[in-house]
Amino acid sequence: MRATFPHLLHLDVALGILYPSLGIEIVPPPPITQKTIEIGVKFAPQNACFPLKVTLGNFIEAIERGADTIFMVGGVGPCRFGYYGQIQRIILEDLGYRVQFVLLDHPRYGVRSFLSALRAMTGERLFLPEIVRVARLSFAVLRFTEELEAHRRALRCQVRDPQELDRVIDGTIEALRRVKTLRELEALKTSTLEKLDALPRNGRKDFLKVGIVGEVYIAQETRVNFNVEKLLGDLGVYVHNSVSTVEYILHTFRPLTRSREKLEAWELAKPYLKRFVGGEGIDSVGSTIRYAREGFDGVVHLYPFTCMPEIVAKGVLQAVSRDFDLPVLHLAIDEHSGEAGLVTRVEAFVDVLERRKQEKKRGLKRNGSLSRS
Repeated sequence: MRATFPHLLHLDVALGILYPSLGIEIVPPPPITQKTIEIGVKFAPQNACFPLKVTLGNFIEAIERGADTIFMVGGVGPCRFGYYGQIQRIILEDLGYRVQFVLLDHPRYGVRSFLSALRAMTGERLFLPEIVRVARLSFAVLRFTEELEAHRRALRCQVRDPQELDRVIDGTIEALRRVKTLRELEALKTSTLEKLDALPRNGRKDFLKVGIVGEVYIAQETRVNFNVEKLLGDLGVYVHNSVSTVEYILHTFRPLTRSREKLEAWELAKPYLKRFVGGEGIDSVGSTIRYAREGFDGVVHLYPFTCMPEIVAKGVLQAVSRDFDLPVLHLAIDEHSGEAGLVTRVEAFVDVLERRKQEKKRGLKRNGSLSRS
């Protein structure tokens, strides 16, 4: 078996630890490029979600590298993600590719099929202690990659040399590919945090704060969203991303429970959106309200063009933006999106947020002067 999987930020780092340890050879797709997108667009239905097209490009490039098995997860609810695997399998068959397609669907669609797919994705050795050990390590590595990206977002506007910040974090991510034990992981964590703490700061204390919400793939995969987090950070903005691959995986394997953050977001969204609309729709609404309550200056909403759950969320977010006086920038991404246009919109959004912040400060000063007179 020579297995491949779709790219999603640093998921390949964790899977690169998990599968070889289970005796499964992996063939990661090459990094996402314009060629990847063009391949997916060429063979996918025109009205398909953009992530379907990009991941289809991942699969075809990996098959051309020798992959004979594809691991893919399914989805639930009124979201087209649940159809990705089946559509991609049919497309690949029509193109003449003979590969095994292992689809890990949500347990609510059948525990037996879920366990069968899980066995195929773990080398047929489900429940063995070695699987538990390696799964714990790979999941801990994935969680740490998310922590590293959180540090990158938070520190970019604060450090004197953002390129040095990137070198530290990117170097650690590469080192994670060679981690063999949890002890090695903890040692790497400690050394990396020390390096991050030692980075010279630029002395700034007052930052614009922008939160990111949206669909899980577009909001996290920097190679398709034009690395909007880096763009905001380079503009001097403190960035927080509410979307998490770790939480998505936990929700798949632990379907009866949700994280504290997700439960909180769903509770906050109830006055505006009471029903599950698929994908991350409710999370986008609830996380935006949370950002408003935490004093953020604005929110960037990232989603694939034609994404049904996020289009619902977009309509609801107009009311949230008005009620909480919180600007929201909606960015729909597809194969026709251009970096120049996105950069212009983000820069204009940051300018608006900066002017609003300065006006609020002047208003507070005037009110303070009146109260003392």
